[in-house]
Amino acid sequence: MRQKIANFAFLMTTPGTYRKPRRPLTAGRALRYGRIAAAAAMLVAMTVLLTASAAWIVRALDWTARIQIVPLAMSGAVAALVVQALVALIFGRIYCSVVCPLGVAQDVAARLPRMGRRSTARPWRYAAPRTPLRLALLGLCVTAGLCAMPAVVSLLDPYSTYARFASQWLRPAVQWAGGSEVAAASGLAAAVSLAVMAAVLATAWRGGRTVCNTVCPAGTFLGLFSRYSLLHFDIDTDQCVNCRKCEHACKGHCIDLDDHVVDGSRCVVCFDCTAVCPEGAISYTTRRKRLALPMMQRVETGATASTSGPVRISRRKFMATGLLLASAPVILRAESILDAADSAAAGADTTPIAPPGRRTLGDFHRKCTACGLCVSHCPGTVLRPSTNEYGWRNAMQPLLDYDRGRCLYDCTLCTELCPTGALEPLTAEEKHIFIIGHAHVDPQLCVGCGACAGSCPRSVITMAAAPGRRRPLATVAHQGCIGCGACQDVCPIGPEKAIRVNGIKP
Repeated sequence: MRQKIANFAFLMTTPGTYRKPRRPLTAGRALRYGRIAAAAAMLVAMTVLLTASAAWIVRALDWTARIQIVPLAMSGAVAALVVQALVALIFGRIYCSVVCPLGVAQDVAARLPRMGRRSTARPWRYAAPRTPLRLALLGLCVTAGLCAMPAVVSLLDPYSTYARFASQWLRPAVQWAGGSEVAAASGLAAAVSLAVMAAVLATAWRGGRTVCNTVCPAGTFLGLFSRYSLLHFDIDTDQCVNCRKCEHACKGHCIDLDDHVVDGSRCVVCFDCTAVCPEGAISYTTRRKRLALPMMQRVETGATASTSGPVRISRRKFMATGLLLASAPVILRAESILDAADSAAAGADTTPIAPPGRRTLGDFHRKCTACGLCVSHCPGTVLRPSTNEYGWRNAMQPLLDYDRGRCLYDCTLCTELCPTGALEPLTAEEKHIFIIGHAHVDPQLCVGCGACAGSCPRSVITMAAAPGRRRPLATVAHQGCIGCGACQDVCPIGPEKAIRVNGIKP
C-alpha cells in the first residue's frame, strides 16, 4: 500500500508523466456508442430526405418516413403496427431512441448543456409517471384521427413535427446556402413549425425526454408493450452501491433507485445508464435479478397474494374510461356540425385544390398528417401548406396554389413520397387523366391573348369569337380538363387571373 502511494506521489510531482487512465470499453458503453451511431445515421437520412433536391436521393430515402408510427396508423397499416409492437415487446422502445427524428433531436438538445466538466446543468432525477395524462393524450390522438381532425394528430405526431420544421426552415436554409432560389413557405406553417420545435427542444434542454414520456402518442403506444419487453434494464442490488449515477444520466426520468426498478414503459433504451455505472450493476438483459437477502424480497399478502380474489380498479381509471366512452356520441355529433361549418366557410367558387393521387377528399383529409414532405419536394413549387382553406381541422395540409406555379404534367413525385397513403402512387399515364380540378374563364377579364390555349398540355382550351367582343374569348372543354393549372400560371392578367382552377367539391 505504501509503495502504491509513493508511486502515485511520484507521478503527480513529476511533470509530463501523469496521464489520466482511459475508461475501459465495457459492454454498456459499446451498446451506447452503437445506439448513438445508428440514431445519428437515421437523423441524417431523414434530414437529407426532407432537404435534398435530387429526386433520386429522395426516392432512395423515403423509407425512413414510411416506418414512422403515426403515419403507419393514419394509413391503416395494421401489419406494420403489429411489427412495431412486436419489436417493442422484444427490445423495448428502441424506436424512440434510434428511428424517431424528433426523439434523436431531443437527445442532442438534452446533451448540449451537459457537455464538459464545468457543466452547471442539474442532473436528472426520477419522476413519477403521468399515466393518466399520457393515456388521455393518446385517446385524444386516436379520437381525432377517427373523427377526421388531423390537425390535432399532426401537432402531436413527432415525425410530422420534425418534418415540418425541416421543410419550412432547414430546406430553405440549404437552398440559400447553395445559391439556388429559395421557395417561399407558408407564413402560418413556418410560424407553427418553429414554435412547436422550439418548445420541444427547450423542454428537452431542461427536462430530457419529458415530451416523449408525457405528450407523444407514439411513445405512449409503444410504452404499453415495452413495459413487458423481453430485453429490459435490470439492477443487480448485490452490486449496486447507490451512487445514483445511472439515475442522474437517465433523461427519461424512469430509474427509481429507492426500489431499484426501471420503468420500462418510459425507458427509451438509450444505454446511458449502463455506460456510467461504475460497478456494472445495471444491465440490458432478459433475466430478472432475485435479491440475495430474503428480507429484501417483496412479500405478497392479503388480497395481493390471492389469484382468485376480485380485481380492484382504480377509481381514477374507472372515471377516465367512463368519461371517454360517454363522450363518444358527443364527439361524433360535433363532427357533423363542424363538417357543415367548414363547407359553409369554403364557399362555392373557392374550392381548394388538393394534390393528385387522393381517393376522395375526405380520405385525403383523414390520412394526411401535414408532414410537408410533398410540399418541400414539389418540383413546380406549387404546393403549399393550407391555412383555413380546408377548414381549421385540416390546417397545414397541402394544397395547390396556382399563383405560385403549375402542377407539372409528367410529375408524380408527391404521390410517390406520401408516407400515409393520403396520396396513392400514380404513373405518368395515370397522372395525365387524373382530375385535380377544372378551369373556369372570366369573360370580363379575358383579353383574348391565347396564352392559356398555348400552354394547355391537353389542348382543351380554344380561342373563339364571342358576341359583343372585338377579341376572341378563351373556352375550356371541361370533359378533358384535369386542372393542372398551366393556364392560370401563364395568364398575364393580374392581380386577379382571367382563368382560374377550382378544386373538386367533396
